[in-house]
Formats: sequence, structure tokens, C-alpha cells
Amino acid sequence: MLTGDLDEWLPHFRGLEEQVAEAVEAAWPVCIAPLQAKKNEMTHEDHITEHLVQSLIRTKSLPGRIIYQYTLLVEDDDGNVSMSSNIDFALTIGDDEDVYLACECKRLNVPYENGMRGLVGEYVDEGLMRFISGQYSNGLPAAMMLGYVMNARTERARRGLKRAMASRSAAIRLQSEREAPIKDSQPLRFHTTHLCVRGHTIEIAHTLLAWP
Repeated sequence: MLTGDLDEWLPHFRGLEEQVAEAVEAAWPVCIAPLQAKKNEMTHEDHITEHLVQSLIRTKSLPGRIIYQYTLLVEDDDGNVSMSSNIDFALTIGDDEDVYLACECKRLNVPYENGMRGLVGEYVDEGLMRFISGQYSNGLPAAMMLGYVMNARTERARRGLKRAMASRSAAIRLQSEREAPIKDSQPLRFHTTHLCVRGHTIEIAHTLLAWP
């Protein structure tokens, strides 16, 4: 676990997040290419993430090890150890298994036979809340979320997320929200900060990836 003031660690985590985000952007076309022929059949978020992680590993460009389904263990008062949950993927930092940059992935704007579902509530309640509750990244200053926008309308997905977060601002302990500069042909990015249940502040970097 990190020692000292978390604010001192935040610039380091931000730098790592930027590197991962750039690697994700570069790997995204490679990741989805073999899935295009199977679109609407094998486009569940886990399957997409498996392809994305494999693409990231093959780049060999990140300063750490990318681990798919990063396992978190907990120990009770009697010394019994059990698995609490798995993070979609994480970048390990050093030799301490409690120090990592976590990334949780969710689909957005998913087309179904009876119409499109935004799934912004699921993104917030089943993704973002895992950081705020301390289930993921407990005691760490930063983490990442990826939104797979299945109809490629990232700005619409962002508006939906903004409304969902505003309506849940107390529950998600939202402290601030800022947009990243919009650049042509690059993923839409924004950042939020939250006061976690266990007392520390965490900064979440969000990247919305367009599925063509």
C-alpha cells in the first residue's frame, strides 16, 4: 500500500494513466478488427476487453505488467483469505500487489432488438461505484474507466453519463468533473474526482471509445 500523502503520488498515477490511455487508443483498432465480422454476436464487454488487453500486452510499451482480471484478495479477522473481486485489468506498479492502476470497462449505447440502451446507470452503479466504495483501488489516488460506445456516438454517451452522475452526485460523492480537450479522431475523455467511503479522494479518468 502507498505510504505518505496520496497527493504526492497523484502526479505519478496521472502520468501512468496518460500512457495507458495513449496505448489503448493505439491498440483499439487492432483490438476490434477481428471482432467486426462477429459484431452483434460476440461483442460483450468481457470479450472486447480480452482482445484489448492482448493488444496492449503485445505493444510492450507500458512501464509495468498488464494483468487481465486482476484478482483482489481479502483476509478476515481470523486470517481466512478469499477472493473479493476481479478488476477488468490493471497495470501493476512495482512489487507491491496492493499498488496498481485499475481499469474497469463498460459498454454504452448498446443496440438490442427492441432498441438501444444507454446503460449509463450500469456504468455508474456497477463500475464507478466500485472505486468509491473501496472495492477497487482502496487507498490509491487514481484509476481508469473505459466506455465501449457500441453505436460510436461518444458525445451522446457522454451526455448520458453526465446526467447519470448528476442525478447520483451524492451517492457517488462527486467532488469535481472536468472535460479533456476534444481532439479530432481521438477518444472522448473526461475526469471526475470523488470522496471515497473510506475517506480518501480518488481521481477517475474516463475514456469513451467508439465502436465503428
